[in-house]
Amino acid sequence: MNRTLEVRLRPSRALAATIVIAHLAALGAAVIGLPPAAAGIVAGGLALSAIEHARRALLRTPLAVAALAFSADGSVAVAGPDGDWCSASLRRVAVPTAWVAVVAIRDGLGRRRATVVLPDALDREAFRRLRIWLRWRTAVAPAATSSANTPTR
Repeated sequence: MNRTLEVRLRPSRALAATIVIAHLAALGAAVIGLPPAAAGIVAGGLALSAIEHARRALLRTPLAVAALAFSADGSVAVAGPDGDWCSASLRRVAVPTAWVAVVAIRDGLGRRRATVVLPDALDREAFRRLRIWLRWRTAVAPAATSSANTPTR
């Protein structure tokens, strides 16, 4: 049985398009609901945000997550587009579904990163393995720590 899982992500055009569409919708709401000066400021912030997040989805920034490695002992490693690996800890996982998996980690430098993985970022089998790993491997960690967080009377 394979006790580790390593996935290498491809640039996700679907995620980049979703990011741009969401930012355009927010821009539309700002233009409709704000005075022109405020809408201009918000438009600038939204443009910068859309560019940065689309670049992360397309793996074109050093902060992008290009690969993830999960070990049976619960350790996680993350690699950027340059291929440099660093250790990380799994913070929380949104329930992986058939069309998305969200992995929140804190890397060895203390930076929080949330990685959204859509099916176009992996081949079908790798995406299935990632969803299974996230669903079943992370279910053990909260159960182990829940007794320590239970108040005693």
